[in-house]
Amino acid sequence: MKFGSVNRDNMKRILKALFGGYLAELTQLTRSPLLVFLALIQAITFLLLVSLFGLTGSMAPTALINNDNGVYSKIFIKNLEQAHHSFNLKPMSSQEAQKLLGQGRLVAIITIPQGFTKAVSAGETLPVTVAVDNVDADMTDDIQRALPSAIVSFGRQLNFPGISIHVKEHDLLAQDTGFIPYLIVSALALDAFVIAGILSAIAVAREFESGTFKLLSLAPIQPLIPFVGRMLAADTIAFAGMLLSAGIVIFGYKVTPVHPIEMLGAIGICVIIFGCVGALVGAALKKTLPVASLIFGLALPLYIDSGSLEPERFDGNIIWGFAHLSPIYYAVGILENAFHGFRVTPEPIFVDFLLLIVWAIVMLVITGSLLKRRITR
Repeated sequence: MKFGSVNRDNMKRILKALFGGYLAELTQLTRSPLLVFLALIQAITFLLLVSLFGLTGSMAPTALINNDNGVYSKIFIKNLEQAHHSFNLKPMSSQEAQKLLGQGRLVAIITIPQGFTKAVSAGETLPVTVAVDNVDADMTDDIQRALPSAIVSFGRQLNFPGISIHVKEHDLLAQDTGFIPYLIVSALALDAFVIAGILSAIAVAREFESGTFKLLSLAPIQPLIPFVGRMLAADTIAFAGMLLSAGIVIFGYKVTPVHPIEMLGAIGICVIIFGCVGALVGAALKKTLPVASLIFGLALPLYIDSGSLEPERFDGNIIWGFAHLSPIYYAVGILENAFHGFRVTPEPIFVDFLLLIVWAIVMLVITGSLLKRRITR
């Protein structure tokens, strides 16, 4: 009976310290409305940043000079326009096209020669000339890949006898997912990492800057407990920011989650896990000023090597292996399944959840050990 009473007293002390830290941090945040406002703004700007990253590098500005205007040249132009994420065709004169190409405002000029329709009708071969600004090899490669694709599609549409191989496609999924809808969902993981990480790190580092962490040496509890309370308060604000981000994805980008409950669970666990990472950063740095720089510095490489741009298993075993060291890898897997209903990680979704929880536990254990050592000193 006495043992049970001691356990209850310990539990009361832990809960009191946890709740006290939570209320103290919420009070601190209400006194720092600018910090809260900037955290919510980050939730929006990161989505916009990733969207711009996805929109650039495709639809290369390309001049189209049509000197033929026959029926076959018009069919060929339609095939060029249908080349996926390759051309942004702009009809113009030869003089204007050369001027814009020289100014670096065009990637290429495609010229359909006079007599194109007549030559195609007669079965003759007529070159379509392409002038390319090869300052950017990536966009140049897009042009070079897309042109043969458009030519083959043109020939197949007109039943040319020289084309004897056709592709018969069998899709694994019922419908295609565009690059932007895929990218904007994975960006939520980066969003959670940055917002929860920065707010939690600041909450912990502030205690060292103010010197109040020294008082914890007198408390009869594990020093991590009140810090966890502060971290959870920061995570509350971060979760509100993530709900705002999810609303933008759903209503702004028209990406409706297939599993809404899983989406909320994924956002919640991402905020908690990345809050734990932030707590460790705050305890290690002990200063609020370098927090944002370090979180940003960690976020981008972890995000890129996490399946955020495409399933990471498509990038080779070495890169895929390193991706497993990033919590964002598992977060992207859960979020893509919640929104689109497909798996981008070979691991089952419950395993992704489990490994994120393991990440949180490891971060808390390391943070607790670090805090205890700092207080003892």
